[in-house]
Amino acid sequence: MAARRFYKPILTAEQMRMAEQKTMQDTGITSLELMERAGQAIARESHKHKLDSGRMVIVVGAGNNGGDGFVAARLLRKDQVPITVIPLIPLEDMKGDLKYQADLAMQSGVKVRPMVSSDDAEKFASWLKRAVLVVDAIFGIGVNKPITGWISQAIELMNQAHCPTLSVDIASGIHADSGEIMGAAVHADVTLPIAAYKWGHWLKDGKQQDCKMITPAPIGIRKTTMMEMIQAHPFIAEQSLLNDEGIIAEAFPSRPVDAYKQACGHLWIFGGSQGYTGAPSLVAKGAQAVRTGVVSLAVPDDVYPIVAAASLETMVHPESIAPWKKHHAIVAGPGWSDEQTALLNTILGSAKPLVLDANALNLISRDEELQETLRQRQALSLLTPHPGEAARLLGISIAEVQADRIKTALDLVDKLNVWVVLKGARSVVVSPDKHLWLNPYGSANLATAGTGDVLAGVIGGLLAQGIDPDIAIPAGVALHSISGEQSGWHKAGQLEDIIANKVASTLANA
Repeated sequence: MAARRFYKPILTAEQMRMAEQKTMQDTGITSLELMERAGQAIARESHKHKLDSGRMVIVVGAGNNGGDGFVAARLLRKDQVPITVIPLIPLEDMKGDLKYQADLAMQSGVKVRPMVSSDDAEKFASWLKRAVLVVDAIFGIGVNKPITGWISQAIELMNQAHCPTLSVDIASGIHADSGEIMGAAVHADVTLPIAAYKWGHWLKDGKQQDCKMITPAPIGIRKTTMMEMIQAHPFIAEQSLLNDEGIIAEAFPSRPVDAYKQACGHLWIFGGSQGYTGAPSLVAKGAQAVRTGVVSLAVPDDVYPIVAAASLETMVHPESIAPWKKHHAIVAGPGWSDEQTALLNTILGSAKPLVLDANALNLISRDEELQETLRQRQALSLLTPHPGEAARLLGISIAEVQADRIKTALDLVDKLNVWVVLKGARSVVVSPDKHLWLNPYGSANLATAGTGDVLAGVIGGLLAQGIDPDIAIPAGVALHSISGEQSGWHKAGQLEDIIANKVASTLANA
């Protein structure tokens, strides 16, 4: 898949290094120039996040991350900012680009105070007490073994600092690929990724870091180069991206002036049962919020009067006589009872996109024939499970799902040959060809009944309009979760207007 302007690649440490090497080979840019650009970004962000106009302290280690820190120190010194760099290794041990940048910084008047053993702990702590910002430029993506000794002690002292800490690339001590803490880790208040996000920002201990994640600092490495490295050397997925708000605009192309409702997508929704009449109506609200031309509901005959009375813009039909054969997409399952196996089997025969949610997923989890029928579908199939439904589909525990949500989503793709949106904090989207989007948006406000039904309608509505699934599905997830971040609502039914307003503002700014 070609990289688009809104794509935010997620890379491993090795993929990042290879992207840097290819950039230098293809463009002639040097490692020192890349370091200079990284340092410029660090200096800019340092100004934004310091407490006041006092002294900044930059703590550096032995690798390129330290070189970035020295560049930032030189630039800050040029701006008349009081700055102290504290290397955690002796100056004589520095080599290559790091030594070059250290020498340049000292020549420009930067105060450099090496502190290389636990004997320096008291002096180190005193410098931290004087700081209005601590910049962590110790390791970045360079950690591959447990941190012990003086470095571990220094990190602990940094974590006790009273001022904000800005980590360069990734908090030192967090493994760039796994997100695990390697013995000790800086507790960053702000993280500035260099060039791209790393997997360690979003996995395991890395995702628990309660810090502000800044947009990656551009240093001259093209996204197309990053995508080439991801595809040539895949990690976790064939393609890995952070979902981006910019994709929403791609899901709403301009309509011709003579557009009519049937040309703007007809979505059929199958759902509802005694006690669960609201679910299909919430799906319809989600679809209407994204400008779906026609939305029809098919509900069991015994709840038809209830659902029909509550619906204005939606056409509601008793399930027994619903004329659903003409459709552009289907959502099935919200509010269903356990008696819908036969109907589900029929719906699986549709040649159009199909979104399966709620009890449709539970029915599939218990029926191997339905699973096989689902695997054999030629049209797009999308599953939108919450952790409990995903656990039932895979025969594992909810704890196992939550322990590795990305693996869970990939396992569902492997098992059932489907698209998957694994809902929850940082929803995971995976396509059958192992393209993965990690969604960074959302709010605990979405943890209320019915919001998942609205999401099914949003995505189903976009698919019914013929939007490419690699845009419609991640865009639908982003739109829904960003809307959920807004204040002023507490019920799922209120999301419709927030989503519709977001769509309207997106179109106005297009």
